[in-house]
Amino acid sequence: MFINKKEIILNINKIIFSSLDIREVYQTMSKELSKVIDFDRLSVTLITENNDLYENFVLSKDYEYTALKEGVLYPMEGSMMKRVIQFRQPVVVEDTSKGRFFTDTVLYKEGIQSRLGFPLEYKDRVIGSVNFGSKRKDYYTKKHIDFFAQIASQLAMSIENTRLFNRIKEAEEKYRTVIESSPDIIFECAKDGKFLLMSPSVEKMTGCPVNQFYDNRGYGLSLCHADDRERVQHEIFQILNGKNSNLMDMEFRITHKQGQVIWLSLEIIPIKECDEIVGIEGFCRDITERKKLDELKDGLIRDVTHELKTPVAKIEMAIDMFERSITTGNINTLGKGSQIHEILRNNINRLKNTVKNILDISKLESGMEPLKLHDISLIELITQIVSELGNTANTKNLTLTSHLSANLPIIKADRYKIYHLITHLIDNAIKFTEQGKIDIIASVLPDAVQVTIEDTGRGLDEKTKERVFEKFYKETPSTFGAGIGLAICKNIVQLHKGKIWVESEGKGKGSRFKFTLPMTADNK
Repeated sequence: MFINKKEIILNINKIIFSSLDIREVYQTMSKELSKVIDFDRLSVTLITENNDLYENFVLSKDYEYTALKEGVLYPMEGSMMKRVIQFRQPVVVEDTSKGRFFTDTVLYKEGIQSRLGFPLEYKDRVIGSVNFGSKRKDYYTKKHIDFFAQIASQLAMSIENTRLFNRIKEAEEKYRTVIESSPDIIFECAKDGKFLLMSPSVEKMTGCPVNQFYDNRGYGLSLCHADDRERVQHEIFQILNGKNSNLMDMEFRITHKQGQVIWLSLEIIPIKECDEIVGIEGFCRDITERKKLDELKDGLIRDVTHELKTPVAKIEMAIDMFERSITTGNINTLGKGSQIHEILRNNINRLKNTVKNILDISKLESGMEPLKLHDISLIELITQIVSELGNTANTKNLTLTSHLSANLPIIKADRYKIYHLITHLIDNAIKFTEQGKIDIIASVLPDAVQVTIEDTGRGLDEKTKERVFEKFYKETPSTFGAGIGLAICKNIVQLHKGKIWVESEGKGKGSRFKFTLPMTADNK
Protein backbone atom coordinates (compact mmCIF):
# COMPACT_ATOMS: atom_id res chain seq x y z
CA MET A 1 0.00 0.00 0.00
CA PHE A 2 2.79 2.44 0.84
CA ILE A 3 4.93 1.64 -2.22
CA ASN A 4 6.24 4.79 -3.98
CA LYS A 5 4.87 6.92 -1.17
CA LYS A 6 7.58 9.59 -1.70
CA GLU A 7 6.38 10.13 -5.26
CA ILE A 8 2.76 10.33 -4.12
CA ILE A 9 3.64 12.80 -1.37
CA LEU A 10 5.48 14.92 -3.94
CA ASN A 11 2.44 14.79 -6.27
CA ILE A 12 0.05 15.72 -3.46
CA ASN A 13 2.21 18.67 -2.42
CA LYS A 14 2.34 19.89 -6.04
CA ILE A 15 -1.44 19.63 -6.24
CA ILE A 16 -1.89 21.48 -2.93
CA PHE A 17 0.28 24.42 -4.03
CA SER A 18 -1.05 24.54 -7.60
CA SER A 19 -3.99 26.78 -6.62
CA LEU A 20 -4.72 29.67 -4.28
CA ASP A 21 -7.99 27.99 -3.35
CA ILE A 22 -7.61 24.43 -2.01
CA ARG A 23 -11.23 23.69 -2.91
CA GLU A 24 -10.36 23.93 -6.60
CA VAL A 25 -7.86 21.02 -6.38
CA TYR A 26 -9.42 19.13 -3.49
CA GLN A 27 -10.91 16.30 -5.56
CA THR A 28 -7.60 15.81 -7.44
CA MET A 29 -5.77 15.64 -4.10
CA SER A 30 -8.35 13.14 -2.81
CA LYS A 31 -7.74 10.83 -5.79
CA GLU A 32 -4.00 10.94 -5.20
CA LEU A 33 -4.46 10.23 -1.47
CA SER A 34 -6.71 7.27 -2.21
CA LYS A 35 -3.73 5.53 -3.83
CA VAL A 36 -2.16 5.32 -0.38
CA ILE A 37 -4.99 5.56 2.16
CA ASP A 38 -8.18 3.65 1.52
CA PHE A 39 -11.17 5.76 2.49
CA ASP A 40 -14.87 5.99 1.69
CA ARG A 41 -15.22 9.45 3.08
CA LEU A 42 -12.75 12.35 3.33
CA SER A 43 -13.47 15.78 4.78
CA VAL A 44 -11.66 18.87 6.00
CA THR A 45 -13.33 20.61 8.95
CA LEU A 46 -12.34 24.07 10.22
CA ILE A 47 -12.95 25.82 13.54
CA THR A 48 -14.95 29.08 13.56
CA GLU A 49 -13.53 32.20 15.23
CA ASN A 50 -15.39 31.69 18.53
CA ASN A 51 -14.24 28.00 18.76
CA ASP A 52 -17.80 26.83 19.55
CA LEU A 53 -18.63 25.63 16.03
CA TYR A 54 -16.89 23.94 13.15
CA GLU A 55 -17.57 23.85 9.43
CA ASN A 56 -17.35 21.04 6.91
CA PHE A 57 -15.02 23.02 4.63
CA VAL A 58 -14.73 20.41 1.83
CA LEU A 59 -16.02 16.86 1.51
CA SER A 60 -15.64 13.83 -0.79
CA LYS A 61 -17.32 10.42 -0.48
CA ASP A 62 -18.35 7.50 -2.62
CA TYR A 63 -21.92 7.20 -1.39
CA GLU A 64 -24.90 9.37 -2.16
CA TYR A 65 -26.34 10.79 1.06
CA THR A 66 -24.73 12.35 4.13
CA ALA A 67 -26.23 14.15 7.09
CA LEU A 68 -22.98 16.07 7.74
CA LYS A 69 -23.01 18.35 4.72
CA GLU A 70 -20.37 20.62 3.21
CA GLY A 71 -20.51 24.30 4.17
CA VAL A 72 -22.70 23.72 7.25
CA LEU A 73 -21.76 24.70 10.83
CA TYR A 74 -21.97 22.07 13.59
CA PRO A 75 -21.55 22.31 17.37
CA MET A 76 -18.10 21.43 18.69
CA GLU A 77 -19.48 19.79 21.82
CA GLY A 78 -19.65 15.97 21.55
CA SER A 79 -17.70 15.84 18.26
CA MET A 80 -14.44 14.11 17.34
CA MET A 81 -13.25 17.51 16.18
CA LYS A 82 -13.25 18.82 19.76
CA ARG A 83 -10.98 16.01 20.98
CA VAL A 84 -8.56 16.45 18.06
CA ILE A 85 -8.21 20.15 18.85
CA GLN A 86 -8.13 19.69 22.62
CA PHE A 87 -5.20 17.22 22.63
CA ARG A 88 -3.64 18.26 19.28
CA GLN A 89 -3.26 14.58 18.50
CA PRO A 90 -4.77 12.23 15.87
CA VAL A 91 -7.92 10.43 17.03
CA VAL A 92 -8.89 6.95 15.78
CA VAL A 93 -12.34 5.41 16.14
CA GLU A 94 -12.06 1.65 15.50
CA ASP A 95 -15.81 0.96 15.53
CA THR A 96 -18.36 3.76 15.05
CA SER A 97 -21.15 1.55 16.37
CA LYS A 98 -19.46 1.87 19.77
CA GLY A 99 -18.08 5.36 19.21
CA ARG A 100 -18.26 8.06 21.89
CA PHE A 101 -18.88 10.99 19.55
CA PHE A 102 -22.29 12.07 18.24
CA THR A 103 -20.83 12.14 14.72
CA ASP A 104 -19.97 8.43 15.07
CA THR A 105 -23.66 7.59 15.37
CA VAL A 106 -24.52 9.74 12.34
CA LEU A 107 -21.79 8.22 10.13
CA TYR A 108 -22.44 4.69 11.31
CA LYS A 109 -25.95 4.97 9.82
CA GLU A 110 -24.27 5.91 6.52
CA GLY A 111 -22.07 2.79 6.58
CA ILE A 112 -18.86 4.30 7.96
CA GLN A 113 -17.36 1.77 10.40
CA SER A 114 -14.05 3.39 11.41
CA ARG A 115 -12.59 6.91 11.41
CA LEU A 116 -9.37 8.86 11.65
CA GLY A 117 -9.16 12.56 12.58
CA PHE A 118 -5.83 14.35 12.07
CA PRO A 119 -5.16 17.88 13.43
CA LEU A 120 -4.20 20.64 11.00
CA GLU A 121 -1.76 23.06 12.64
CA TYR A 122 -0.67 26.42 11.33
CA LYS A 123 1.71 28.69 13.23
CA ASP A 124 1.36 26.77 16.52
CA ARG A 125 -2.42 26.65 16.52
CA VAL A 126 -4.91 24.03 15.39
CA ILE A 127 -7.15 25.43 12.66
CA GLY A 128 -9.13 22.25 11.96
CA SER A 129 -8.76 18.57 11.07
CA VAL A 130 -8.67 16.14 8.16
CA ASN A 131 -11.08 13.25 8.67
CA PHE A 132 -11.00 9.85 6.97
CA GLY A 133 -13.87 7.35 7.10
CA SER A 134 -13.86 3.68 6.04
CA LYS A 135 -16.62 1.08 5.67
CA ARG A 136 -14.27 -1.37 7.38
CA LYS A 137 -13.81 -1.65 11.13
CA ASP A 138 -10.38 -1.22 12.74
CA TYR A 139 -8.94 0.06 9.47
CA TYR A 140 -6.78 3.07 10.40
CA THR A 141 -3.38 2.43 11.97
CA LYS A 142 -0.19 4.25 12.94
CA LYS A 143 1.11 3.84 9.33
CA HIS A 144 -1.77 5.98 8.04
CA ILE A 145 -1.08 8.58 10.71
CA ASP A 146 2.66 8.66 9.94
CA PHE A 147 2.00 8.98 6.22
CA PHE A 148 -0.49 11.82 6.52
CA ALA A 149 1.81 13.67 8.95
CA GLN A 150 4.14 14.30 5.99
CA ILE A 151 1.59 16.41 4.10
CA ALA A 152 -0.54 17.83 6.95
CA SER A 153 1.51 21.03 7.43
CA GLN A 154 1.41 21.84 3.69
CA LEU A 155 -2.34 21.25 3.63
CA ALA A 156 -2.84 23.52 6.68
CA MET A 157 -0.77 26.25 5.02
CA SER A 158 -2.78 25.95 1.81
CA ILE A 159 -6.07 26.17 3.73
CA GLU A 160 -4.92 29.36 5.47
CA ASN A 161 -3.88 30.75 2.08
CA THR A 162 -7.37 29.95 0.82
CA ARG A 163 -8.91 31.82 3.75
CA LEU A 164 -6.63 34.80 3.13
CA PHE A 165 -7.37 34.65 -0.60
CA ASN A 166 -11.11 34.63 0.11
CA ARG A 167 -10.81 37.58 2.49
CA ILE A 168 -8.87 39.52 -0.14
CA LYS A 169 -11.50 38.65 -2.76
CA GLU A 170 -14.29 39.77 -0.43
CA ALA A 171 -12.43 42.98 0.34
CA GLU A 172 -11.90 43.58 -3.39
CA GLU A 173 -15.59 42.98 -4.03
CA LYS A 174 -16.56 45.44 -1.31
CA TYR A 175 -14.00 47.95 -2.62
CA ARG A 176 -15.32 47.51 -6.15
CA THR A 177 -18.89 47.96 -4.92
CA VAL A 178 -17.92 51.15 -3.08
CA ILE A 179 -16.14 52.51 -6.15
CA GLU A 180 -18.95 51.62 -8.55
CA SER A 181 -21.71 53.00 -6.32
CA SER A 182 -19.90 56.08 -5.02
CA PRO A 183 -21.28 59.43 -6.22
CA ASP A 184 -17.75 60.83 -5.88
CA ILE A 185 -14.93 60.26 -8.39
CA ILE A 186 -12.42 57.78 -6.93
CA PHE A 187 -9.17 57.48 -8.87
CA GLU A 188 -5.58 56.26 -8.94
CA CYS A 189 -3.07 57.81 -11.31
CA ALA A 190 0.56 56.87 -12.10
CA LYS A 191 3.34 59.45 -12.08
CA ASP A 192 3.31 59.61 -15.89
CA GLY A 193 -0.36 60.71 -15.92
CA LYS A 194 -1.85 57.32 -16.80
CA PHE A 195 -5.02 56.49 -14.84
CA LEU A 196 -4.89 53.09 -13.10
CA LEU A 197 -8.39 53.40 -11.60
CA MET A 198 -11.35 55.62 -12.39
CA SER A 199 -14.83 55.19 -10.87
CA PRO A 200 -17.91 55.18 -13.16
CA SER A 201 -19.28 58.33 -11.48
CA VAL A 202 -16.81 60.36 -13.57
CA GLU A 203 -19.11 60.05 -16.57
CA LYS A 204 -22.06 61.61 -14.76
CA MET A 205 -19.89 64.37 -13.30
CA THR A 206 -17.97 65.30 -16.44
CA GLY A 207 -20.08 63.88 -19.28
CA CYS A 208 -16.99 61.94 -20.52
CA PRO A 209 -16.90 58.10 -20.61
CA VAL A 210 -14.46 56.27 -18.30
CA ASN A 211 -12.37 54.90 -21.19
CA GLN A 212 -11.42 58.47 -22.18
CA PHE A 213 -9.45 58.72 -18.92
CA TYR A 214 -7.80 55.31 -19.30
CA ASP A 215 -6.85 55.88 -22.94
CA ASN A 216 -5.48 59.43 -22.63
CA ARG A 217 -2.70 60.39 -20.23
CA GLY A 218 -3.47 63.52 -18.21
CA TYR A 219 -7.03 63.67 -19.58
CA GLY A 220 -8.39 64.90 -16.24
CA LEU A 221 -6.29 68.07 -16.32
CA SER A 222 -7.57 68.90 -19.80
CA LEU A 223 -11.09 69.26 -18.34
CA CYS A 224 -9.96 71.85 -15.78
CA HIS A 225 -11.24 75.38 -16.24
CA ALA A 226 -8.54 77.49 -17.92
CA ASP A 227 -8.29 79.77 -14.85
CA ASP A 228 -7.73 76.81 -12.49
CA ARG A 229 -5.61 74.37 -14.56
CA GLU A 230 -2.19 75.74 -13.66
CA ARG A 231 -3.03 75.82 -9.94
CA VAL A 232 -4.31 72.20 -9.95
CA GLN A 233 -1.26 70.99 -11.89
CA HIS A 234 1.10 72.78 -9.46
CA GLU A 235 -0.55 71.17 -6.40
CA ILE A 236 -0.41 67.69 -7.97
CA PHE A 237 3.31 68.12 -8.77
CA GLN A 238 3.92 69.18 -5.17
CA ILE A 239 2.55 65.78 -4.05
CA LEU A 240 4.41 63.80 -6.73
CA ASN A 241 7.70 65.54 -5.88
CA GLY A 242 7.25 64.84 -2.16
CA LYS A 243 7.02 68.52 -1.19
CA ASN A 244 3.52 68.05 0.27
CA SER A 245 2.27 64.94 2.05
CA ASN A 246 -1.36 65.44 0.98
CA LEU A 247 -3.83 67.79 -0.61
CA MET A 248 -7.12 68.43 1.19
CA ASP A 249 -10.30 70.05 -0.09
CA MET A 250 -8.88 72.03 -2.99
CA GLU A 251 -11.73 73.67 -4.89
CA PHE A 252 -11.53 74.09 -8.65
CA ARG A 253 -13.74 74.14 -11.73
CA ILE A 254 -14.08 71.79 -14.67
CA THR A 255 -16.05 72.22 -17.85
CA HIS A 256 -18.69 69.54 -18.41
CA LYS A 257 -18.89 68.03 -21.88
CA GLN A 258 -22.19 69.88 -22.37
CA GLY A 259 -20.56 73.20 -21.51
CA GLN A 260 -21.67 73.95 -17.95
CA VAL A 261 -19.15 74.71 -15.22
CA ILE A 262 -18.90 72.16 -12.39
CA TRP A 263 -17.19 72.90 -9.07
CA LEU A 264 -15.15 70.03 -7.56
CA SER A 265 -13.35 69.49 -4.27
CA LEU A 266 -10.13 67.44 -4.66
CA GLU A 267 -8.30 65.36 -2.04
CA ILE A 268 -5.05 63.51 -2.88
CA ILE A 269 -2.43 61.36 -1.14
CA PRO A 270 0.71 59.85 -2.72
CA ILE A 271 1.05 56.17 -3.73
CA LYS A 272 4.39 54.79 -2.55
CA GLU A 273 6.45 51.72 -3.39
CA CYS A 274 9.58 51.16 -1.29
CA ASP A 275 9.35 54.79 -0.07
CA GLU A 276 9.31 56.06 -3.66
CA ILE A 277 6.29 58.05 -4.87
CA VAL A 278 4.93 56.32 -7.97
CA GLY A 279 1.57 58.05 -8.31
CA ILE A 280 -1.41 59.59 -6.54
CA GLU A 281 -4.83 58.45 -5.38
CA GLY A 282 -7.80 60.37 -4.14
CA PHE A 283 -11.32 61.49 -4.86
CA CYS A 284 -13.27 64.42 -6.29
CA ARG A 285 -16.62 65.56 -4.89
CA ASP A 286 -19.16 67.68 -6.76
CA ILE A 287 -19.64 70.88 -4.69
CA THR A 288 -21.49 72.88 -7.34
CA GLU A 289 -24.65 73.18 -5.21
CA ARG A 290 -22.59 74.18 -2.18
CA LYS A 291 -20.89 76.90 -4.20
CA LYS A 292 -24.27 78.15 -5.38
CA LEU A 293 -25.41 78.35 -1.76
CA ASP A 294 -22.21 80.19 -0.86
CA GLU A 295 -22.86 82.66 -3.67
CA LEU A 296 -26.46 83.11 -2.49
CA LYS A 297 -25.23 83.64 1.06
CA ASP A 298 -22.64 86.18 -0.10
CA GLY A 299 -25.29 87.89 -2.21
CA LEU A 300 -27.70 87.92 0.72
CA ILE A 301 -25.11 89.52 3.01
CA ARG A 302 -24.22 92.05 0.31
CA ASP A 303 -27.85 92.92 -0.45
CA VAL A 304 -28.94 93.07 3.19
CA THR A 305 -25.94 95.28 4.03
CA HIS A 306 -26.80 97.57 1.13
CA GLU A 307 -30.49 97.63 2.10
CA LEU A 308 -29.80 98.49 5.73
CA LYS A 309 -27.10 101.07 4.96
CA THR A 310 -29.49 103.75 3.62
CA PRO A 311 -31.95 103.90 6.55
CA VAL A 312 -29.11 103.64 9.09
CA ALA A 313 -27.32 106.57 7.38
CA LYS A 314 -30.51 108.67 7.46
CA ILE A 315 -31.10 107.87 11.13
CA GLU A 316 -27.50 108.82 11.86
CA MET A 317 -27.99 112.10 9.94
CA ALA A 318 -31.16 112.92 11.90
CA ILE A 319 -29.42 112.23 15.22
CA ASP A 320 -26.51 114.51 14.16
CA MET A 321 -29.00 117.27 13.34
CA PHE A 322 -30.64 116.84 16.72
CA GLU A 323 -27.31 116.89 18.60
CA ARG A 324 -26.16 120.02 16.76
CA SER A 325 -29.42 121.81 17.56
CA ILE A 326 -28.98 121.09 21.26
CA THR A 327 -25.26 122.00 21.27
CA THR A 328 -25.62 125.29 19.39
CA GLY A 329 -29.01 126.28 20.81
CA ASN A 330 -29.92 127.53 17.33
CA ILE A 331 -33.64 128.41 17.36
CA ASN A 332 -34.05 127.75 13.63
CA THR A 333 -32.47 124.32 13.96
CA LEU A 334 -34.54 123.46 17.04
CA GLY A 335 -37.65 124.19 14.99
CA LYS A 336 -36.84 121.22 12.78
CA GLY A 337 -37.81 118.76 15.54
CA SER A 338 -40.85 117.43 13.66
CA GLN A 339 -38.76 116.90 10.51
CA ILE A 340 -36.11 114.95 12.49
CA HIS A 341 -38.84 112.92 14.13
CA GLU A 342 -40.34 112.07 10.73
CA ILE A 343 -36.95 110.95 9.34
CA LEU A 344 -36.33 108.74 12.37
CA ARG A 345 -39.82 107.22 12.35
CA ASN A 346 -39.83 106.46 8.59
CA ASN A 347 -36.38 104.88 8.56
CA ILE A 348 -36.92 102.85 11.71
CA ASN A 349 -40.09 101.47 10.09
CA ARG A 350 -38.07 100.76 6.97
CA LEU A 351 -35.48 98.86 9.05
CA LYS A 352 -38.19 96.93 10.87
CA ASN A 353 -39.86 95.92 7.60
CA THR A 354 -36.58 94.88 6.01
CA VAL A 355 -35.61 92.71 8.99
CA LYS A 356 -39.14 91.24 9.19
CA ASN A 357 -39.13 90.38 5.47
CA ILE A 358 -35.71 88.76 5.68
CA LEU A 359 -36.82 86.67 8.67
CA ASP A 360 -40.08 85.74 6.90
CA ILE A 361 -38.40 84.49 3.74
CA SER A 362 -35.73 82.64 5.75
CA LYS A 363 -38.44 80.79 7.69
CA LEU A 364 -40.40 80.03 4.52
CA GLU A 365 -37.35 78.66 2.67
CA SER A 366 -36.09 76.61 5.60
CA GLY A 367 -39.48 74.97 6.24
CA MET A 368 -39.26 75.99 9.92
CA GLU A 369 -42.75 77.46 9.78
CA PRO A 370 -45.28 74.81 8.62
CA LEU A 371 -48.60 75.76 7.06
CA LYS A 372 -51.57 76.06 9.40
CA LEU A 373 -54.31 74.80 7.11
CA HIS A 374 -57.92 75.79 7.67
CA ASP A 375 -61.07 76.15 5.59
CA ILE A 376 -61.01 79.70 4.21
CA SER A 377 -63.35 81.66 1.97
CA LEU A 378 -61.52 83.61 -0.72
CA ILE A 379 -64.63 85.81 -1.25
CA GLU A 380 -64.60 86.87 2.41
CA LEU A 381 -60.78 87.28 2.52
CA ILE A 382 -60.46 89.34 -0.71
CA THR A 383 -63.45 91.53 0.26
CA GLN A 384 -61.78 92.27 3.61
CA ILE A 385 -58.43 93.16 2.00
CA VAL A 386 -60.04 95.43 -0.64
CA SER A 387 -61.88 97.23 2.13
CA GLU A 388 -58.67 97.69 4.17
CA LEU A 389 -56.62 98.99 1.21
CA GLY A 390 -59.41 101.14 -0.27
CA ASN A 391 -58.25 104.32 1.48
CA THR A 392 -54.64 103.81 0.31
CA ALA A 393 -55.86 103.55 -3.30
CA ASN A 394 -58.15 106.57 -2.89
CA THR A 395 -55.24 108.78 -1.76
CA LYS A 396 -53.75 108.23 -5.25
CA ASN A 397 -57.14 108.60 -6.98
CA LEU A 398 -57.08 104.93 -8.02
CA THR A 399 -60.13 102.72 -8.37
CA LEU A 400 -59.81 99.41 -6.45
CA THR A 401 -62.49 96.84 -7.33
CA SER A 402 -62.98 93.08 -7.00
CA HIS A 403 -64.67 90.70 -9.43
CA LEU A 404 -65.23 87.42 -7.61
CA SER A 405 -66.88 84.36 -9.12
CA ALA A 406 -70.00 83.45 -7.15
CA ASN A 407 -69.04 79.76 -7.06
CA LEU A 408 -65.60 80.25 -5.49
CA PRO A 409 -65.18 77.22 -3.19
CA ILE A 410 -63.95 77.05 0.39
CA ILE A 411 -60.28 75.97 0.16
CA LYS A 412 -57.76 74.48 2.60
CA ALA A 413 -55.01 77.06 3.13
CA ASP A 414 -53.02 79.04 5.69
CA ARG A 415 -55.23 82.12 6.13
CA TYR A 416 -52.46 84.37 7.48
CA LYS A 417 -50.11 83.58 4.57
CA ILE A 418 -52.77 83.94 1.85
CA TYR A 419 -53.80 87.24 3.46
CA HIS A 420 -50.14 88.38 3.30
CA LEU A 421 -49.86 87.20 -0.33
CA ILE A 422 -52.92 89.04 -1.65
CA THR A 423 -52.25 92.15 0.46
CA HIS A 424 -48.70 92.47 -0.85
CA LEU A 425 -49.74 92.02 -4.50
CA ILE A 426 -52.47 94.68 -4.21
CA ASP A 427 -50.19 96.99 -2.22
CA ASN A 428 -47.52 96.62 -4.95
CA ALA A 429 -50.09 97.41 -7.64
CA ILE A 430 -51.10 100.60 -5.79
CA LYS A 431 -47.44 101.56 -5.30
CA PHE A 432 -46.54 101.26 -9.00
CA THR A 433 -49.76 102.66 -10.48
CA GLU A 434 -50.02 106.44 -10.86
CA GLN A 435 -53.46 106.61 -12.49
CA GLY A 436 -56.27 104.31 -13.53
CA LYS A 437 -57.50 101.25 -11.66
CA ILE A 438 -56.65 97.99 -9.96
CA ASP A 439 -58.90 94.95 -10.38
CA ILE A 440 -58.86 91.77 -8.28
CA ILE A 441 -60.37 88.87 -10.21
CA ALA A 442 -60.98 85.40 -8.73
CA SER A 443 -62.31 82.48 -10.79
CA VAL A 444 -62.61 78.69 -10.69
CA LEU A 445 -60.50 76.39 -12.91
CA PRO A 446 -61.05 72.61 -13.23
CA ASP A 447 -58.56 71.76 -10.42
CA ALA A 448 -57.71 75.12 -8.87
CA VAL A 449 -58.83 78.63 -8.06
CA GLN A 450 -57.09 81.51 -9.85
CA VAL A 451 -56.59 85.02 -8.50
CA THR A 452 -55.44 87.91 -10.73
CA ILE A 453 -54.34 91.37 -9.55
CA GLU A 454 -54.46 93.58 -12.67
CA ASP A 455 -53.30 97.20 -12.74
CA THR A 456 -52.84 100.02 -15.23
CA GLY A 457 -49.43 100.94 -13.84
CA ARG A 458 -45.83 101.02 -15.08
CA GLY A 459 -45.74 97.57 -16.63
CA LEU A 460 -42.69 95.32 -16.95
CA ASP A 461 -40.15 94.61 -19.66
CA GLU A 462 -39.05 91.03 -20.49
CA LYS A 463 -35.93 91.12 -18.29
CA THR A 464 -37.87 92.32 -15.26
CA LYS A 465 -40.61 89.70 -15.78
CA GLU A 466 -37.95 86.97 -15.65
CA ARG A 467 -36.39 88.24 -12.40
CA VAL A 468 -39.24 89.91 -10.54
CA PHE A 469 -39.68 86.99 -8.06
CA GLU A 470 -35.95 86.82 -7.19
CA LYS A 471 -34.83 87.80 -3.70
CA PHE A 472 -33.55 91.36 -3.41
CA TYR A 473 -34.24 92.11 -7.07
CA LYS A 474 -35.40 95.66 -7.73
CA GLU A 475 -35.89 97.11 -11.20
CA THR A 476 -34.74 100.46 -9.82
CA PRO A 477 -32.16 100.07 -7.01
CA SER A 478 -33.19 103.32 -5.36
CA THR A 479 -36.81 102.16 -4.99
CA PHE A 480 -38.04 102.00 -1.38
CA GLY A 481 -38.10 98.43 0.03
CA ALA A 482 -35.81 95.41 0.22
CA GLY A 483 -37.00 93.63 -2.92
CA ILE A 484 -38.09 90.58 -0.91
CA GLY A 485 -41.89 90.91 -1.02
CA LEU A 486 -42.50 89.08 -4.31
CA ALA A 487 -40.02 86.35 -3.34
CA ILE A 488 -42.11 85.80 -0.19
CA CYS A 489 -45.28 85.67 -2.33
CA LYS A 490 -43.69 83.02 -4.54
CA ASN A 491 -42.69 80.93 -1.52
CA ILE A 492 -46.20 81.13 -0.04
CA VAL A 493 -47.79 79.95 -3.29
CA GLN A 494 -45.26 77.13 -3.72
CA LEU A 495 -45.84 75.96 -0.13
CA HIS A 496 -49.51 75.62 -1.07
CA LYS A 497 -48.51 73.60 -4.20
CA GLY A 498 -49.72 76.40 -6.44
CA LYS A 499 -48.20 78.53 -9.22
CA ILE A 500 -47.51 82.26 -9.53
CA TRP A 501 -46.48 84.32 -12.56
CA VAL A 502 -46.69 87.79 -14.07
CA GLU A 503 -47.94 89.04 -17.44
CA SER A 504 -47.28 92.43 -19.01
CA GLU A 505 -47.24 93.79 -22.55
CA GLY A 506 -44.35 96.11 -21.70
CA LYS A 507 -43.48 99.41 -20.11
CA GLY A 508 -46.45 101.69 -19.42
CA LYS A 509 -48.96 98.92 -20.25
CA GLY A 510 -49.81 97.65 -16.78
CA SER A 511 -49.28 94.26 -15.16
CA ARG A 512 -51.26 91.14 -14.25
CA PHE A 513 -49.94 89.13 -11.30
CA LYS A 514 -51.65 85.76 -11.25
CA PHE A 515 -51.54 82.79 -8.89
CA THR A 516 -53.41 79.51 -8.56
CA LEU A 517 -54.17 77.42 -5.48
CA PRO A 518 -55.15 73.75 -5.90
CA MET A 519 -58.49 72.40 -4.75
CA THR A 520 -58.94 69.14 -2.85
CA ALA A 521 -61.59 66.58 -3.84
CA ASP A 522 -63.88 68.00 -1.13
CA ASN A 523 -63.44 71.54 -2.47
CA LYS A 524 -64.46 70.41 -5.95
